[in-house]
Amino acid sequence: MSKWIRLWGLGAFVVVAAILVGVWFVFVDGWVKCLIEDAGTEAVGAKVELDAADLSLFPAGLALSRLQVTDPKEPMNNAVEIAKVTMGLDGLNLLRRKIIVDEMAVEGVRVGTPRSTSGATRDVLSQEEESGMFSIDLPSLEVPDVKKILKQEDLETIRLIETLKADLKKERDTWDSRMKELPGNAQLAQYKERVKKLKQAKKGGVEGILGGVGEVQALQQDIEQDIASLKNTKQEFEEKVALLRTRMAQLRTAPKRDIQHLKAKYNLSPQGLANMSQTLLGGKIGSWVREGATWYERAKPFLEGAQALQGKESGPGVQRPLREEGVDVHFKEEKPLPDFLIRRTTVSINLDLGDLAGTVYHITNDQPTFGQPTTFTFSGDHLEGVQSVVLEGALNHVVPNDSKDKLVFQAKGYGLNNFALSKDAKWPVTMMSGLGDIRMNATLKGQDLTAQGGAIFNNLQLSAGKEGDTNPLTQALTSAVTGISQFSLQADASGTIKQPVVAISSDLDRILQKAAGNMVNELAAKFGANLQTAISTKITEPMKELKSKMAGFDGIAGDLTERVTQRNDILKSLLEKTLPTKGLKLPGGLKLPF
Repeated sequence: MSKWIRLWGLGAFVVVAAILVGVWFVFVDGWVKCLIEDAGTEAVGAKVELDAADLSLFPAGLALSRLQVTDPKEPMNNAVEIAKVTMGLDGLNLLRRKIIVDEMAVEGVRVGTPRSTSGATRDVLSQEEESGMFSIDLPSLEVPDVKKILKQEDLETIRLIETLKADLKKERDTWDSRMKELPGNAQLAQYKERVKKLKQAKKGGVEGILGGVGEVQALQQDIEQDIASLKNTKQEFEEKVALLRTRMAQLRTAPKRDIQHLKAKYNLSPQGLANMSQTLLGGKIGSWVREGATWYERAKPFLEGAQALQGKESGPGVQRPLREEGVDVHFKEEKPLPDFLIRRTTVSINLDLGDLAGTVYHITNDQPTFGQPTTFTFSGDHLEGVQSVVLEGALNHVVPNDSKDKLVFQAKGYGLNNFALSKDAKWPVTMMSGLGDIRMNATLKGQDLTAQGGAIFNNLQLSAGKEGDTNPLTQALTSAVTGISQFSLQADASGTIKQPVVAISSDLDRILQKAAGNMVNELAAKFGANLQTAISTKITEPMKELKSKMAGFDGIAGDLTERVTQRNDILKSLLEKTLPTKGLKLPGGLKLPF
């Protein structure tokens, strides 16, 4: 017997085993604790802390106590705090370096718990600083100083006046020059002299008449050419003047356009109240969407696992492992399992309104290998402050390039207490109390986000404004808001998960616009009237000057008309009086051609 078992060898084995067991019990729990904290901190971007970890071998299992996950945006608060996590481990798969958990229990989950020390690992912006929420752009109710505005503004009316003034001067100079080139009084005097000579030739009898026929024809042709030239010039002149008068008429509408532009620029319009629900709730809901997107992006790599990264890790720039360093080889399995899998998890969440119970199936870091999505369902009935809550969804990344995630949330009879709609210093708005029925459906396909949500709020008591407020607009809005007992809300999100676009509408818009619309319209009308008066005063003298310059063209028109009339008179005198023997037949049957 002593030959089969050597006592010194047995003693050595016992000593080594005792040392290994001692090292296990002394160090392994601390190693697991540090591993969880380091990996969690790296993933979240803020401290993840664990009070204790207890790893057991017989049976294989792990228990975690008080797991704290810091909110990266609010380092003095925990995003999640979990009282206890227990799970049983598959010992056989553990030897294969696979963590397979058939059942895990998560107890005492709480959100938004305070921390005694900051959990920040890097500088971060606060939620309000990042999102820019709680800022209301209300229309101003102070009528701007019209005199100051007109000094600094480039008015379209003044530009048109100056341009037309320059064009009138240019046209007047052009026509003054052309009038000098047209047939005038000197040529008219020549025509009269030629007619006079023809009259004298008439006294010479038939011989005189015959001698003057050619001269009459030449004179008639010259006068008719002058008349045609003057008429064409007059038509051209009238067309030019008509264009100038059209531009002059257009000036009458320019002040109106200036007024509309200035009213819009200085924000005296009720359109600023057209979507107050977007103003009040857009920042808050948008921050919720961005916060959810941030946590989703942190979780996404763990859902898709190593296979999702293969495409990124391959290529000419990737260094392959050296032969002597070794490489893990995974052989084909009949029922492949990922390196990490929790088949079923029961969760109890402790909220101020009561406890929620939920179940999560198939938590794994490698859905492509496992072949099934992660699904979850949470619900609670007859809670304090809410009648019922249901949250369910699926995270499907089995095919990483064709991922599709769904989320459905519904809450009935949700109690609202001291819920801030607006923290803006100009006009704070708070839901003091009320009940809401809320629903939301969201789908994320790849990076494309589609979400529809809505809510109906009843039995509301709203508080708005601040003490000592003298602004008539916010006073009117406050009066309208405090009288609201119910309203509905529709919120939709689209775009991508990294750049979501949130659109919100509700019947608050109609209520608030009606409350302040008349007041804003009245002030806008007053501002418009002041602008009308000021602009009219400013353009009075320039317009008088324009009218005077336009009147100067009447003299040119009259001159052209007179020149045509004078030549018509001479032509008439020439044909009717100079040769009264028109139709006289000469010897041989020759008839005079005039």
